[in-house]
Amino acid sequence: MKIDVLKFGIAFGLVYAVVFFLYGLVGALFGVGVKFAEMIGEFYAGFGPTIAGAFAGALWGFGVGFVFFALAAAIYNRLLGDDA
Repeated sequence: MKIDVLKFGIAFGLVYAVVFFLYGLVGALFGVGVKFAEMIGEFYAGFGPTIAGAFAGALWGFGVGFVFFALAAAIYNRLLGDDA
């Protein structure tokens, strides 16, 4: 069975958006994982342990999750071939 590339990308984009948002939010509100959030912020501009950084992280998370998982679904579908 083939995977719907767009739906798969959106689903995992949303999951990654929530994860990145929570990393930033927990760091901002409780001071937990601040160093980890700062390290991730080195790769994703705007992300950090702040409320604004959490929203920036959500945007990055959606983009990264969508691209990589949509690509993975497309590769999976291609590997299945035309018979599936």
